[in-house]
Amino acid sequence: MSVIDELKTDGIAKGLCENWQGKLTNNSSVKRLSEMYIRGIDFCISENYPTLEFMRDNFKGKCEPYGIFIDDENVSLANKESVVLNGRCEAELEYDGYSVSKIYIRHNSEAIIDVREHALVTVDVFDESTTKIHSSDSATVLVYVYGNAKVYYSGKGVKISYKNKNSY
Repeated sequence: MSVIDELKTDGIAKGLCENWQGKLTNNSSVKRLSEMYIRGIDFCISENYPTLEFMRDNFKGKCEPYGIFIDDENVSLANKESVVLNGRCEAELEYDGYSVSKIYIRHNSEAIIDVREHALVTVDVFDESTTKIHSSDSATVLVYVYGNAKVYYSGKGVKISYKNKNSY
């Protein structure tokens, strides 16, 4: 069975709508699949779709240019618009100027995030992940905590909301 067929089968079992099923075509590039993953991240996280094992087997080493990381121990990025850390990642992320970004930290990932100047960053943390945030200047960081995720922060402009559930 092809990767696309496996994605469709698993997606249908988890309630993937017909519109999104139709977007999964055999000529879908990793770039297109990565864009779909980020656009549909709410469904993907809430339904564990695709599974971490599936991502490890089929996308590790291919989806990083599009902001999706799987078990990467040395992620270092600046002003990346969308970032998803899956598995056991270790990341240092920096945002400055007038950048706007959305970050998802899952599983057992660890991230250090430095936000300064006028940057606006939204961070969703899940599972057993750990995140350390430093904010300065006029930066704004909105953090949504799910599951047993841990967040530590310093500086001003950080707003944390605990959701008391495991996913969206």
